[in-house]
Formats: sequence, C-alpha cells, structure tokens
Amino acid sequence: VLLFFGEAAVAQTAGVSPDTLKITVEQALQIALSDNPNIKIADAELERVDYLKKESWYALLPGLSSDLQYTNSIYKQIFFSDFFPGGKMEVGSTHSFAITTTASVPLFAMGLYKNIELSGLEIKAALESARTTKLDLIQQVKNSFYGIVMMKESLNVLEQSYKNAMESAQNIKKMYEQGLASEYDKIRSEVAARNIMPSLTQARNGLELSKMQLKILLSLKMDIPVDVIGDFSNLENEINVFNNSLPYNFEMNSSLRALDIQLEKMNKTFELVRSQRLPVLAGFGNYVVQMQNNDFTFKGIWPNSLMVGLSLQVPIFNKFSTSLKEKQTKIGIRQIELQRGLLESSLSLTAQNSINEMQRTKIQLESDKEAVEQAIKGYEIAKVRYKTGVGTVLELNDSEVSLTTSKLNLNQTLYDFLKAKNEFEKVQGIENSK
Repeated sequence: VLLFFGEAAVAQTAGVSPDTLKITVEQALQIALSDNPNIKIADAELERVDYLKKESWYALLPGLSSDLQYTNSIYKQIFFSDFFPGGKMEVGSTHSFAITTTASVPLFAMGLYKNIELSGLEIKAALESARTTKLDLIQQVKNSFYGIVMMKESLNVLEQSYKNAMESAQNIKKMYEQGLASEYDKIRSEVAARNIMPSLTQARNGLELSKMQLKILLSLKMDIPVDVIGDFSNLENEINVFNNSLPYNFEMNSSLRALDIQLEKMNKTFELVRSQRLPVLAGFGNYVVQMQNNDFTFKGIWPNSLMVGLSLQVPIFNKFSTSLKEKQTKIGIRQIELQRGLLESSLSLTAQNSINEMQRTKIQLESDKEAVEQAIKGYEIAKVRYKTGVGTVLELNDSEVSLTTSKLNLNQTLYDFLKAKNEFEKVQGIENSK
C-alpha cells in the first residue's frame, strides 16, 4: 500500500491519473486497523493510562522540596522582661535568610496502594476499550467491503438487464420495419429499456458512495480510486452448511467484559474509601540553613539544623463522610450488577436474532435460486413466444423484470447473511479477519 501511495503521488505530480487500488477484505482490515483514527485514539488512551499507572507508583517514592525565604523585619519582635531597661528588648535582625529542604516518605498509606490497584484496572479498561473499537471497526469494514461486492453484483445484473432490453428493442424494431410487429410493441420495448436507466444510474451512484465509505474507514484520500477483490461465489456453501443450533457464549463480549472491569473498579473504589478509616504513617526530615543581619549582606555565619521524625495521622471524626461515601459506592456496585444482567439478556436476544436472520437467509437462498432459474426459463420462453407471434411484448417485458428482480433479491439475501454473521461474531467478541 505504501508503494502504491508513493507511485500515486508521483503519477499525480506528473499529471497522470493513478492506478486503482485493488484490495481484498483481509488487506482492507489490515489497513483499517493500522491507519483508522479511532484505532489511533485508542492507542493514545493506552499511553495516557500507562502514565497514570506510573504516577500512582511514583507516589510511594520519597518527596523532596526546597524553600528559599527572605524576611525584612520592619518592626522587630519584642521580648518583654523586667531585667531590661523599659521592660522590653527588640529581638532579631532586620534581614533574615533561610534555606529549608524537606523530605517525606510514606511508610504506611493504604490509600496509595489502592490507587495503584485502581490504575492497573484503568489500563485493563483501556485495553478492553481499544478491543471494542477494533471489533466495531472490523464489523464496519466487512459490511462496507461486502456492500461494495453486492453493489457490483447488482450493477452487473442491471447492466445485463439493460443489454437484454436493448437487444429486445432492436429486434422488435427490425420486426416492425418488416411489418412483423406493431408500432405499439416497438414503442413499448423502447420505453422498457429507457426505464432501466434510472435504476442503473442509481446503482452506479450507490457503488461510488459505498467506495467512499470504505475509503473513510481505511483513512484513504478520496481522490484515490479503490476497488475490491471478492465475490459471493463461495458464500453459498457456507450458507448451506449453516446450523441454526449454533452455540454461543459471551465470555469474550467486549461490552460485558468492560462492565466486569467497571464492577471490579467499583469494588476497589469501595476499598479505597474504606482505607480512609486507617491511620497514615509517614517519615519526614527537615534541613535548614539560615542567617540574619542588619546590613543585607550574605557574609557571615550560616548556622544549620537537621531534624527527622515520624508522622502518624489517625482519623477520629470526619463528619460521617467516609460512611456516606461507602454507601454511595455500594449503590453504584448494585447498579452495575443490574446493568450486567440486562446486558446479558440483550446480548442473548441479539445473538438469537442474528442466528434467526442467518437461518432465514438460508431458507430464502433456496427460494431465490429457484426463482432465478425459473425467471431465466420464463424469459427464454417469452422471447420464443414473441418471435413466433404467440406472446406479447408485455409478457416479454414482464419476464425481463422478473429475471432482474430475482437476481437482485439473490444478491441481497447473500449480503444479509454476511451482515447477520458479522453481527453474531461481534456479539461474541470474535476477531474474525475474513
């Protein structure tokens, strides 16, 4: 693909239209999973959450800070005593300089450990979200790809129908010129051919729109011509062997897994809230270098001091805040559990609906194939009847319309099976690349 893009750029620079990019469904999925913006957004979210986890771990490291302070004592502090003249004495100097370095390290803080566990679940949730994006994209690309296949097949049917109608119109015109057909038959056959043109134009526009949709999913430029390599030739065998008692489970369903992760996060959040009842033990140290003078100079003695110690914070009364937060979290956990039950029911309904749709298309396929065979036979009979003067032009046109409709219905049935299959695989969380 990169080689093609390079050649396309050179061709456009030279003023030559680039060749058409022809891709299979596997290649389309590969391009989409590497270049689609939604995939890149999911990857960026994974990177962000990874930094979040590192931030939680780094909270266990010692903290170090330094403070530089200058103080100008406009009115100095007063020390009162009967031993001094006037009963008081000024203390300190006009200018004071101090450099303080403080170090602290958490020794026991359950909340920090719970935050680390929560950050791990954030990564797990981001991974599942990226997987959800991937499954959605796979379904969209496959539906779009095979939608183009269906539109191409339908366009071929309409083009063949137009060709047949034009041949019939030409034959009837010759027969009219020889006095073997009426003017009404000649006009009616020409009108029937022209009536196919709007459907033919609509099918061509639909095909181009489908290709544009695929380009968007693959993040391709709109001026690059694209075509798909694939057909429905092998699909009939897959439909014929389909069994409607197909088992299914939702262990890999992305929505259900995301909800399970959310439930796990809520449980960890409850533990985090409960940890606020526990004391917090930390070690600390202070190193101070300072000096005072009246002349605003840095010359002189800089005495220093150093102290280390332990700090223990014990929660005694926090206005019932922790208790109320615990109750809120429990309600949130119960809500997710209820949502999970509803989601399982919804997934079962979706999966069964997909199976029913695939079963319907299997039954419909036999009917459509038989309808096509009968329509072909009817069309051939109608042509012979009209040539021999037994049939009418209305019979001929009606048989042509029936043949076109039956072929279009067959293509639609094949596409409906693929859509139902893609939905069934998505519900089960299957990452199928075909």
